[in-house]
Amino acid sequence: WFRTGDLGYYDEDGDFFIIDRLNDTITYKLYNILLPSRIEAEIQKHPDVLHVAVVAKPDVVDVEVPMAFVELREGAK
Repeated sequence: WFRTGDLGYYDEDGDFFIIDRLNDTITYKLYNILLPSRIEAEIQKHPDVLHVAVVAKPDVVDVEVPMAFVELREGAK
């Protein structure tokens, strides 16, 4: 398991769906200032991006850092 702070479920076919987020901030250098939804909105503006999800990745120096999972549109490079 990778603890992202997201809530989700598996359906009967084994597909996973994210439905909500437990915590909507990323703790960067002990400050709760980064909002994954704002980072997602900026990445989503790129015309080649179909879907994006940003999660907090644990970091030994900065506590957490944002990590983006991006699905590109068909034909994007």
